[in-house]
Amino acid sequence: MTTLKPEDVIEFYAYTTKTGKNLLASALVEFDEVNLELPLELPGVNPPKSETPNLRLYEEISKALERASSIQKRFLADSSPSDNPDEDIKMLDELIGRAISLEKQINLSRKAKKIISERKKRLSEVESELSDIEEKLRRYYATALEAVSKDPSKMKIARLMIETDSEILRAISLLNSSLDKSTSIDDMRIILNNVVNIIYSIKKRLKEISEKVIEGSLESLISEIDHAESNLKEVLSSIGEYLTLSGKFSQLESLEKMWERISDVSKRMPEIQPIISEQIPAARRISQEKEEIARRMNELVDIIRTRVKGSVDCLDLLYKNFREIRECVISVDALIAGEAEKSIYEMLEKSQPLLAEREKVGVELSELSKLMDKEYVKQLKKELEDTKKSILEIASRLYKTKEAIRHKAVEEKVSLMIYEGSDIVVAHGWVPRRLANNLKSHLERSMGGLVAVELEAPSKKKKPPSRIKLPKIASPVSLLTHKLYGFPNIKEIDPTVITSFLFPLMFGMMFGDMGHGAIVAIFGLFLFLKTKGSLRDLGGILLYSGIFATIFGYLYGAAFFVEIGTHVLSPIKEPTKLFGIALLIGAFEILLAFVIRTIDKILSGDKFAAFLEYGGILTIAMYAGAVYAAIRNGADVMKTVSDPLFQAMVIP
Repeated sequence: MTTLKPEDVIEFYAYTTKTGKNLLASALVEFDEVNLELPLELPGVNPPKSETPNLRLYEEISKALERASSIQKRFLADSSPSDNPDEDIKMLDELIGRAISLEKQINLSRKAKKIISERKKRLSEVESELSDIEEKLRRYYATALEAVSKDPSKMKIARLMIETDSEILRAISLLNSSLDKSTSIDDMRIILNNVVNIIYSIKKRLKEISEKVIEGSLESLISEIDHAESNLKEVLSSIGEYLTLSGKFSQLESLEKMWERISDVSKRMPEIQPIISEQIPAARRISQEKEEIARRMNELVDIIRTRVKGSVDCLDLLYKNFREIRECVISVDALIAGEAEKSIYEMLEKSQPLLAEREKVGVELSELSKLMDKEYVKQLKKELEDTKKSILEIASRLYKTKEAIRHKAVEEKVSLMIYEGSDIVVAHGWVPRRLANNLKSHLERSMGGLVAVELEAPSKKKKPPSRIKLPKIASPVSLLTHKLYGFPNIKEIDPTVITSFLFPLMFGMMFGDMGHGAIVAIFGLFLFLKTKGSLRDLGGILLYSGIFATIFGYLYGAAFFVEIGTHVLSPIKEPTKLFGIALLIGAFEILLAFVIRTIDKILSGDKFAAFLEYGGILTIAMYAGAVYAAIRNGADVMKTVSDPLFQAMVIP
């Protein structure tokens, strides 16, 4: 039964004994015209605890066959059900993985030559980089061994001194950058905090070196670094004071601007001038305090920059003294050895990812070289063919098994919807009103009278499910209605059938071209025949739209944007006429939408809205009058606009 609105449904409850549960599930499956829901509102019933082995197996087979569909889309008709479905599912998954791997290798063989060339080039680059690293390592090791053989005790000290040397230079560089005129006080604070951390690290290394040095002492250097650290902490304290004053200065500046605005207003309003005059001393104090803060901030900037320069001088002196002590304490060879040790570590770190990449590229080249062998590729194709045959055999067995257990799986799924009480079980759901008595008779007949069926009209609080049966020709258009906007309730009109005509019509008018329309129709037919689900529905919509576009292309006399033959309508020669027809059809669609909306309001019992709200009967009458005026004037825009009836309908 096909209608423009969802079918009326009625609520049912079916009760039977626990022993009749499976029989009730089987009877409901046989009837196949009900929408089951969980009886959550009934007291004393609980979800079932029954096992569902067939349902589990059915779902696992369905998933396995869906995976197999990427390899095999057909099944053997003469196959027998599987003796061990679980083992077959496992084997099928392994074969699918193998087939995908084989297909990947075969596809790769077609471009193996190009890939090999690219990988060899990359391997050459990696080998070159590793050779450079290896050569550097040889030099560093030779230098380190030579230096250690001459002065082995100074190796670690040399390493520490090199690192200390580097950190002192880094601290000096940061301090110089903080003195740049473009550096704000806030940025200077961040830089100086980093320098303090570096100085802490330098002190730690100097103390470690001091413990190992016999020939001299580093106490003077440690004293100098302490002085630099103390100086920088005082600078940071001054910066903190500056930032606090800066915040206060901003507040006073805001108050001063607000006072200026109030003063401007008072000049235009003499009545508030006495009040403003009383606050003038306070305003002056704000200005004075602001000036004092600005003066102190300028002083702090000078102090900060002077002390930072002093810290730079202090670290410069420290660096000079450190270099002198370093040259006295250790030999040049030891320094070279320390530098070499550091470089060796860096080179080894750099070589790790290159070594891993070389191994990976080597394996890839080994595999790709096999794909250059035609006999090997031929063997892969033969193996793929055999694998596909095995997949076909196993998938066919599983498909037969799935079909064999389908009815039992559905019964088990239905049984999960049947709740259990202490002595009885209950099924709850919805059935079309016209089939309610048929359901009752069917259950009583199937269960030998061991069932009680209650039928209830749906209450206003409940939302019955929408049962809609569309004609096959309109079903693809549900993609634009049901899947985008949801299903209408039982008191609403379903626009799918109407949309299945109006949407392709409007598309054809806008896209009228015989050539392009035919291409769209053919592509839509391909999708409709070769795909499933939403893509199939999209194919149906494109098919209808392409047909209408072809028809209008014939009326326009156009194919692939070229004018051919005679034409009934010409978008170029008769644009006003075509524009009028488009407006007429658009007005008709709006009028139809108002009619559907009014019917929905009447069905839902809101008669006031159906008559008086926008889009109701009064609006329909106005639009109908305007459309009639357009029709009687032959869709001529100028004549229609001048028609008194049209003016009366559209001008309130």
